[in-house]
Amino acid sequence: MRFLLIFTFVNIFTSIFSQRLQDSLFSLVTNDTIALKTIALDTVITDKHILSFNDSMQIVGYQNFLTRNIRYKPDSLIPNYDSVPIVLADSNIHRAYCHPFNGIITSRFGYRRYRQHYGIDIDLITGDSVHAAFDGKVRIVQYSRGFGKVVVIRHHNGLETVYAHLSKFIVDTCDYVKAGDIIALGGNTGRSTGSHLHFEVRYLGRAMDPESIIDFKEHKLLANSFTITEGNFGYLSRIAHDKNAKFHYVRSGDTLSAIARRYKSRVSKLCYYNGINQNAILQIGQKLRVR
Repeated sequence: MRFLLIFTFVNIFTSIFSQRLQDSLFSLVTNDTIALKTIALDTVITDKHILSFNDSMQIVGYQNFLTRNIRYKPDSLIPNYDSVPIVLADSNIHRAYCHPFNGIITSRFGYRRYRQHYGIDIDLITGDSVHAAFDGKVRIVQYSRGFGKVVVIRHHNGLETVYAHLSKFIVDTCDYVKAGDIIALGGNTGRSTGSHLHFEVRYLGRAMDPESIIDFKEHKLLANSFTITEGNFGYLSRIAHDKNAKFHYVRSGDTLSAIARRYKSRVSKLCYYNGINQNAILQIGQKLRVR
């Protein structure tokens, strides 16, 4: 009986000490990391420096592991960093990359007429297998009006990848996946005009151009590491500016020159705003940006 009590006490003490040590280590890592303006690449390589010691995939800069909000709102864009080097693939720490689907790009990251397109569209046939790009933990498995069936995975390096317009889920929320695991089947759900995979790469809730890290023609990474800077999110300033944009709906008899005069603008500016040329034929009801 005495031996049992001593054994139990030792187990409890060891467990408490271990947990406090882990908490202290994570607290130290978090404080030290946030205080830096630029993190050295060899500091990030182990990526233990940005992960907590529990299974919540809590990463510096994120509030917590949300399993319902697709559009994750971070504490800030890049907290106190001028640049953030991250490891994309490294065999020494068993980090690999797998192309989500080997298809043709049908739409790239960037402005599409009046809206920012936050990812890459890859052509596929409904039912094709979609793969996890990196190791990570599944944060979102749900249906939304825009994305349709969508999966979001948080990765050890702080990135998140988004896979949308799916037809069938293979994984569930909080599942751990390895690069190359089949997570879903491609489809045409949500706001979509044909079967394709909408693929996004995000850092702290902000989308960045997937082609800045991935060669979509060769289906591989451009490099095994990448430095994220504020320049990767320069499009956000245009979005903020465009919130004040003004639009005109074409009516019978409208011409570009008449519309330009009405809004005290120039035909060349209307063409620039709307991606058209001066000889474009206007359609009644067509939406044109004029400011």
